[in-house]
Amino acid sequence: MLYKNLVFPKVVDRPFFYTSFVATADGKAYVSKKGYWPIGSRIDYDTFTFLRAHADAIIDGKQTAIRFGKNTIDTIHSEDFGKLRETLGKKEPTAYIVLTKHQNEELANALKNSYGFVPTISGDSIEQIASSLHQKGMRHVFIDGGPHVIASFLKAHLLDEIFLTLAPRIFGNEKNAAITMVEGMLLEPDEIKLDLLSMEQVENEVFLRYRVRH
Repeated sequence: MLYKNLVFPKVVDRPFFYTSFVATADGKAYVSKKGYWPIGSRIDYDTFTFLRAHADAIIDGKQTAIRFGKNTIDTIHSEDFGKLRETLGKKEPTAYIVLTKHQNEELANALKNSYGFVPTISGDSIEQIASSLHQKGMRHVFIDGGPHVIASFLKAHLLDEIFLTLAPRIFGNEKNAAITMVEGMLLEPDEIKLDLLSMEQVENEVFLRYRVRH
């Protein structure tokens, strides 16, 4: 298991925010056409799940929740995920938060589930979200996506670590069909600095762990 002895540093006055993405060799994190998902291997997916199991809360933007919210809700209610959290000493259920000021029927339908589980829908700023989660005692928060949410957390200097899997695939692009890990704003060339904490090759994939320098 990658990151088996994972430890996050303590952050004062807010949770530790982190994310995990898989991208192709040409930097594509998602393609809005059938047949392009998943990008990574089963090892990448298991690593992604393991990283999310450390979180007290998972945050999605609206479009990511519409695409993958049902999968996230199923995961956090699965027996395997619960057992994994137990091994990590996590007793409380994982909260699921969707950031949007514009709820609609499409989102409501995407979040319907058989568990009686009601995700938190919030239109607050990410700074307000960080403060609220801290007050609730949440220490580790996983930013699931999408790329506009990641961009906002980076811009606000709230994202602490990025786990990135490089998959041996090349997709290219066509009429804006593909997106990268960060979209919606152009960051300054030296605005975000990353320190490489670890690098591991598993078959043809490379697993990178970066800490964002604040």
